[in-house]
Amino acid sequence: MNKNVIQKSGLGAMLLMFSAVTFGHGFVDSPGARNYFCGKVTKPDEVANGVAKYPVCGDAFASDPNGGYSYMSVLNHHQGRKVLGPVTKNVCGFDSETWKGGKTPWDNSINWPVNNINSGTLTFSWDISNGPHFDDTSDFRYWITKPGFVYQVGKELTWADFEDQPFCDLPYNDDNPGAYPNVRADKASAHIHTTCTVPSRTGRHVIYAEWGREPPTYERFHGCIDVQIGGGGNTSSTPATSSSRSSVVPGSSSRSSVVPGSSSRSSVVPSSSSRSSVVPSSSSRSSVAPSSSSRAASSVGNTASCNWYGWQVPICKNQTTGWGNENSQTCVGQVTCDAPR
Repeated sequence: MNKNVIQKSGLGAMLLMFSAVTFGHGFVDSPGARNYFCGKVTKPDEVANGVAKYPVCGDAFASDPNGGYSYMSVLNHHQGRKVLGPVTKNVCGFDSETWKGGKTPWDNSINWPVNNINSGTLTFSWDISNGPHFDDTSDFRYWITKPGFVYQVGKELTWADFEDQPFCDLPYNDDNPGAYPNVRADKASAHIHTTCTVPSRTGRHVIYAEWGREPPTYERFHGCIDVQIGGGGNTSSTPATSSSRSSVVPGSSSRSSVVPGSSSRSSVVPSSSSRSSVVPSSSSRSSVAPSSSSRAASSVGNTASCNWYGWQVPICKNQTTGWGNENSQTCVGQVTCDAPR
């Protein structure tokens, strides 16, 4: 948490009071943000077990496999890039408090899956299913890299790569949704759809996105969207399907280095001795944690599951802590599920 900002705005005490009960989590799933492809769709254990839809995610998870499961928790409690300015070292996570101001998996410069889009009208859709928080949503903002930007694998993004002003800045008030024609609250699917005009660009670019909430929490979510812009038309991108995967998956030439061999897979899924680090201490993540009642494992049919930021994860049968993969699906230990986060 950015304590200086909170203290200056007089919200420190209020945030402590509200943080335990006011929580929401979200990310852009169309066009897919980095934490959609590598987090929502592909999990660290799936990379380790050779069943990942996007094996390149192994490069993102390599230094922080535990963090890959917190893909809905790239957040801070402040007013974001527009108000604070380009003050962070890490662009995509905006020095997220969930990572104590450090680098998230989505700040790594890898050969990210890209979305094929065109300049012009485009709808950005946010999955806000853990909460959700329609009633206190305040705004959506998007920045894009400058003309002439060249994406280089291994070179981390800086704010100098981006335009100073957002190309799309949309306020919203759920008390009067009709007043905001470019923002549509889809409450049935726990999504908010925002319509913007993407500036004229060609080639590979990055869009930085924010979803902000009103006081007293000022909770704000951050993410980067990698795009290949064809230019000209006014079309919207669509989520990846079996018929369109080539438009969002890195070339086959990059995949061979992504899936760990049997000798290296232990670096992707933490060993049992290190898995306790999967769940941050209560002091570092208590402000974003669901209440204990929503965090507890529940029984769905005959299978126990854990509500992990709105994602129902099966409870592992063969381990009590950390993350695993049983019956070809991700599972989480009971102790990890129950711990504060």
